[in-house]
Amino acid sequence: LFADLRGFTTLSEVNPPEVVVDLLNRFFTLMSEVIFRHGGTLDKYIGDGVLALFGAPYATERDAVKAVRAAIDMQRAVQALNRELMAAGQAAIGVGIGINTGSAIVGFIGSDARLDYTAIGDTVNTAARLEHLAKAGQIIISEHTMQAVDACVTYTVLDAVQVKGRVARMQIADVLWTAR
Repeated sequence: LFADLRGFTTLSEVNPPEVVVDLLNRFFTLMSEVIFRHGGTLDKYIGDGVLALFGAPYATERDAVKAVRAAIDMQRAVQALNRELMAAGQAAIGVGIGINTGSAIVGFIGSDARLDYTAIGDTVNTAARLEHLAKAGQIIISEHTMQAVDACVTYTVLDAVQVKGRVARMQIADVLWTAR
């Protein structure tokens, strides 16, 4: 699962760095809490985004469902944060989320000087590409994730897309969710 703030460059341009750092820390705190609550592993913060793994270090049959449920709760947490931001006279934020399901190599990657626990593989790259397609408030899932979730996840199938770095077009879907 990749989640990324939309419009962050503009937000950084029009706000002092202290405001931006405070917003990022609040955002990362909320996203981390949701990821952990759904049994995910926080891989890393990437600029203004988050990479979370579900099924690492131990895979289960429910990992795709956990990832989608986490994504929905992430979007709801952003809505709650936006109410706080707007009450304080600040601009609302938006988050796009991409989820792909499949195998990856997970472990410590790096050099003798520094290692990071992370996931590597086409599954991860594709999830990143799907996140780039997602608009603010949107959760885009791959055909592999569609096959792995059950009836508790509602989605609308979108047109097949050609994502950067992949030869074949892939079917994607937009997860339907409501605010609470």
